[in-house]
Amino acid sequence: MQDSENMAAARLAAGPEAQVIDADDIAVRLVVQSHRQTGLSTVCADLLDFAGNEIYMRPEPSLVGRTYGETLNAYERGIPIGLRSASAGVTVNPPMETPVNAGDEIIVIAEDDLLIQLATTPPHIAEEAIISEPGVRPAPDRTLLIGWNSRAPKIIDLLDRWVAPGSSVDIAAPLEPAETALGRRANLTVGYKPCVPTSRRSLEGLQLGGYQHIVVLSDESVDADHADDRTLVTLLHLRDIEVRLGDPYSIVTEMNDDSNREVAQVTKADDFIVSNKLISLLLTQLVENPHLQAVFADLFDPDGSEIYLRPADDYVKPGTEVNFATVIEAARRRQETAIGYRLKHLHDEPTSYGVVLNPSKTGPLTFSPDDSVIIVAQS
Repeated sequence: MQDSENMAAARLAAGPEAQVIDADDIAVRLVVQSHRQTGLSTVCADLLDFAGNEIYMRPEPSLVGRTYGETLNAYERGIPIGLRSASAGVTVNPPMETPVNAGDEIIVIAEDDLLIQLATTPPHIAEEAIISEPGVRPAPDRTLLIGWNSRAPKIIDLLDRWVAPGSSVDIAAPLEPAETALGRRANLTVGYKPCVPTSRRSLEGLQLGGYQHIVVLSDESVDADHADDRTLVTLLHLRDIEVRLGDPYSIVTEMNDDSNREVAQVTKADDFIVSNKLISLLLTQLVENPHLQAVFADLFDPDGSEIYLRPADDYVKPGTEVNFATVIEAARRRQETAIGYRLKHLHDEPTSYGVVLNPSKTGPLTFSPDDSVIIVAQS
């Protein structure tokens, strides 16, 4: 369904056997989650695309009696992200002490189900490289929302649930939104600045150096291709202004056509949300395995466990050679499941854009302070 308001009617009409996907809601969540952790859309595309890593459910009798935390480094290639049982259903990133019972299935990320194999020996853990101190709590920040469309009010409402208290978002658009979109929320103050998104002079007047994050929304008043053209012009201006200011902000943008993403790479935006492609991939995955709906519903639900990209130096010492098994162990101690990493110096390189999911657990890794660890965790 393209409009969230029709979900209740769709579920009633489709009946209990049908799976109804709220495309609009997923697009909003991707924009909001990517606003602070760029690269999320690439992670999701890899999980949904049959050419990359996928999510499998399989019984593993030899792991019965062990805890979920103990399964994380039990595979040679493949990383557990949850459990599926007849009684509790699907649980993504359950408590680490959760036992694996007879009849349970382990939810595993792997390149292919034929490649999922248990390790013959446990991997080495570099204890001296693990960071034990908790990361710094998020501080208030300023976000600029350029443009306005039907998803914007939902984006602002969801941002309010994510950001630290005292944060703010300014809407930069030709027309001022309704008063209900502005004002003070629980954690967020919403303001308005008049702006023509494709005008260089108008963008420069926004004083962009005062923002940590910029989100560019697609223009729904024109056709999809024309909207992407306008987005590209805005991105080019933003990046050129950023170069002059000295790299002050991240940029996340909506795109309608995935084929336009490679053209837009010249703008070096930090993340492109092509929701239509991701929804198509999701539908295809659910045709193959309907049980995956519960997994993806949990991952996209702010009340469940979600995918995060967090600084690598929150987990292991930067500049120190480690293996990914050590990263998994560092995340496990925080009740989190590490599933991959993203390298900063490859952010602009298609097709993975620096994202590596389900890496070898034993190969050598050395992270810089700008790299990220991809984890599944409670918000």
